[in-house]
Amino acid sequence: MEEIKIQEIVSSVENQLLTNPKIKFDFDKKWSSNFSEEPGVYAVFNKDKMVYVGESANLKERMKEVKRTYNHSFRRKLGKHLYPDSIIAKGKFPPDIEEALNKYYIQNIYFTFVVVSFGRLEIESRLMHKYKNEGILNSIGKRNRIALI
Repeated sequence: MEEIKIQEIVSSVENQLLTNPKIKFDFDKKWSSNFSEEPGVYAVFNKDKMVYVGESANLKERMKEVKRTYNHSFRRKLGKHLYPDSIIAKGKFPPDIEEALNKYYIQNIYFTFVVVSFGRLEIESRLMHKYKNEGILNSIGKRNRIALI
């Protein structure tokens, strides 16, 4: 019975992430104001395709970090995906790659989020497992080894 309830919650959050209006990325300092200061789960889209799922105790603060390679794994993973031969040094790609990533973000990257008070890691993990064969850029590490849906 408990597993069925978990699956219902994960499916509900997933549906909201996929259907909520997408927030186009912008380097404007006010862009993070589109996000709640509450805890939640967020999804990153490359145009219409979900390419990353994350969780945070404060969505607004986490969104302030997505534009910096040093601070956010999605940006590092996207850079490695787009420019596989590039090397990260001191938390950054070479300047030309950083500039190319900035342009790519502006042209292609969108976000959605769902406020979730607890169970964020479990939801993130289950969605990562579900989408791992569909090109999602998350890495399934030690903290994300939760049972599949």
